[in-house]
Amino acid sequence: MIGETFKPRRAEAFTLVELLIVIAIIAILAALLLPAFARAKELSRRTACSQNLRQLSLALALYATDNRDVLPLPQQRSGHWSEQLRRYYANPRLLVCPTDQSSASAISGTVLTNGDFTPRSYLVNCFADYYATQMGQTNSPVIWKATPPFLQMKDSAIPHPSETAAFGEKADALTAFELNIFQSPTGSYLGSLAESRHNTGRSARAGGANFAMSDGHVYYIKWGESTCPLNRWAVLDRWRSDAALCRPR
Repeated sequence: MIGETFKPRRAEAFTLVELLIVIAIIAILAALLLPAFARAKELSRRTACSQNLRQLSLALALYATDNRDVLPLPQQRSGHWSEQLRRYYANPRLLVCPTDQSSASAISGTVLTNGDFTPRSYLVNCFADYYATQMGQTNSPVIWKATPPFLQMKDSAIPHPSETAAFGEKADALTAFELNIFQSPTGSYLGSLAESRHNTGRSARAGGANFAMSDGHVYYIKWGESTCPLNRWAVLDRWRSDAALCRPR
C-alpha cells in the first residue's frame, strides 16, 4: 500500500539441531581426511628417506672408486662407515630419515666433524658371511672383533649386487653401525632393523622400510621381506636362503 513503511524481513538463525548436524558432518569429513593426510605426510618422509639412501649409496660407490674397488672396513672400534664415507656425503642430514623423530631432532644444527658421533637412522651391511668364509669359518661362523685389513672386501666380490643390501633402516636408539647376520643367538639381528618404520596402519608389521642395494638401487620392502624368502643381508648363496628367518615371529 502507498505510504506503508517497508520492514526488512528478519533472517532466521540456525536452530540447535541444524548446528549439531553441521558439526557432525565436519567431524565425519575430518575423520575421513585426517588418515589420508597422515599417509601423504609419511609418504613424503619415506621419499626423503629413500633419497638419503641413494646419496649414501653414491658415497659408497665413490669411496670404492677411489680405493681400487675396496669397500669400507667393517667391525672397527672407531672410524665406522659413517666416518669413512664422510668426505663423500658431507651433509649430516643424509644420515637421518625424517620419520626417525629422535634422530631428526638430534641432527638439528649438527656440524659434521666426525661421522662416528653423528645421529644416524641407517645400518650398513658388514657382509659377515663373506668375511667369515674368508677366515675359514664355514660351518659355525662367529662374530669377530675386528676385520683384518688384508681381507677387505671388494665391491666386485658381491655376486648379486641388485639383491644384496648395502644399507637399511636401523631400529630407534640402536647404537650399532653395522648389521651382522651371525649375531648370536640366531636371528636376533632382526631386532636391529626398523622393518616397519614407514607405517600408517594399525598393525606394527603393516609397514615397511627402505633398503639400498649394493648396485645403488633403493627399494621399499615390506616388513619381513628383506630376509625371507631371500635374505638380502647375506652375500653368498649358502646363507641367502635361511629357512629359520621365515618362521613366524
